[in-house]
Amino acid sequence: MKITDTQTEHFHRNGFVMIPNPFGEETMLEVDRRQRENAGEWEATDWPKGMNIGACQFLMAGETVLSLVEQPQVVDLARSLLGTGDIHVGACGMGDASKTVSSDGRERQQVQWHADGGPDVKQVSFRTALDRHDTSNGPLRVLPGSHVREREDVAEELRQLEIATGQHDETPDLMFTRHPAEVEVVLDPRWTLVWTPSCWHATGVKSAAGPRRAMAWNFYPAGGRKRDLEALKHIHAGAWEKWSAERKTLWGLDNDR
Repeated sequence: MKITDTQTEHFHRNGFVMIPNPFGEETMLEVDRRQRENAGEWEATDWPKGMNIGACQFLMAGETVLSLVEQPQVVDLARSLLGTGDIHVGACGMGDASKTVSSDGRERQQVQWHADGGPDVKQVSFRTALDRHDTSNGPLRVLPGSHVREREDVAEELRQLEIATGQHDETPDLMFTRHPAEVEVVLDPRWTLVWTPSCWHATGVKSAAGPRRAMAWNFYPAGGRKRDLEALKHIHAGAWEKWSAERKTLWGLDNDR
């Protein structure tokens, strides 16, 4: 899996690039099967407080997903985009986002504008849909180039656009309104989004019935985030300790004994 210099430049300038799904139809069918098979147990489990449950669902798929993350072509692309050979997986997730995005009491199944980092946070995320994320299914909305802008500047820009809708009596904390430069990513399972979540992003409103499932994982350079390390050790307790040194390093376990 190689991308052109022009595609690489597009990633660095805009924060994302689309590539054909590199995992193959048969593998995606197996991922789909494992997700459905594990969903009931995942929902019924009382996960330890503070643990990212989306990462738990991802990791429950076992070698099916571990092998995807570890594909040399995937790792090499992440290393190339991050500009370093010393990388690790610091976050991951899988599941139906529509089950969680309204957990704060909002009626709309929608995620507000936010960024998982700023210009100083280098990360590359591989995001693949298990169901088509079109306009009716809460698609991801990305603000190109916002990953290299100061967070405060982008936040104020989005806040002013939100106020300009005329819907608020007070200054809003959550912003949903469209930005004139945003890109709505219609993510079909045939494609994979390679992007940086340091870009400001939100979702559309989910109005269609049915699931909105995806899987994703983020690579970071040395010193980067290790958000889901405890979930990894919890799901693979008794196994990760026997992993090879190379696998431990890739999953951020190189300093764990």
